[in-house]
Amino acid sequence: MTRRGLSRKAEQVPAQQPYQLYLLECADGTLYTGVALDVVERFIKHLLGLGAAYTRSHPPLRVLACRCYPSKGDALRAEYALKQRPRHLKLEFFNEHERLADAALPDMKGARR
Repeated sequence: MTRRGLSRKAEQVPAQQPYQLYLLECADGTLYTGVALDVVERFIKHLLGLGAAYTRSHPPLRVLACRCYPSKGDALRAEYALKQRPRHLKLEFFNEHERLADAALPDMKGARR
């Protein structure tokens, strides 16, 4: 321990980067929900087919909304809550400042996500 009462190791720990919950619109009209540290980087991976298996078969068109959370656990709990909502209420989960593409979504009967 140092004189200030903190170990050198504790002093060197960088601040934790916030996790982001995001909502994508896919080419077939379905929605995809995910969690990432960097949404732009993750979206590019989805476009390149390096993201989730779902987005390999349902290519994403755009990021509809994004919200930051202080921890991965908080973001994952929010992701679960968002996935429980019916399609027509998913975009409403986000406030107007979190919506990146504020478009009305068509009601896709039988859409899974």
